[in-house]
Amino acid sequence: MKKILLLFTAVLLFSCGARKTSNGIPGKKTLKGTWTVSNIDFYGNEGTYKAFMFDYADSACFKNSDWMFIPNNGSGKFTTAASNSSCEVSTSRIHWTYFDTESNRYIQMKFVDNKNRRTDAANRGYRIKIKSLTETTMVTEVDVTSNGNPFTVAMTFNKTSDNVKL
Repeated sequence: MKKILLLFTAVLLFSCGARKTSNGIPGKKTLKGTWTVSNIDFYGNEGTYKAFMFDYADSACFKNSDWMFIPNNGSGKFTTAASNSSCEVSTSRIHWTYFDTESNRYIQMKFVDNKNRRTDAANRGYRIKIKSLTETTMVTEVDVTSNGNPFTVAMTFNKTSDNVKL
């Protein structure tokens, strides 16, 4: 009887699923929904930077972009914004994972097609460091290089919806 009670308790604990937070730190389920990039900042040596991010577009095109994350299967997409004349509105599907170490949290992503097959023949992926994450706001950092000079692009996201539909 004791074994049955112990087994029942173990099954009950594991069947409840992952919590949204672990030790007070929000987890990947917090990412579920649609997010809009409200601000982009640059950190590094002083100067003017032109960052081509994710081998996709200039950093300016990501301001006001919309990102969708679906945690249960790692699907997602982003749509760039036409913030200036050099930016085109375009949507790309991504497959992403939430990577958590003792000291940092990351979103790792790859570009995929409608059947979630990678689209990059070189199988490149990208890592976005999560600096802060709440139910409504996320700040990320992407390390890039321009003319041999490393710097960091920080993107501030605001959650606009909990709904997800690719």
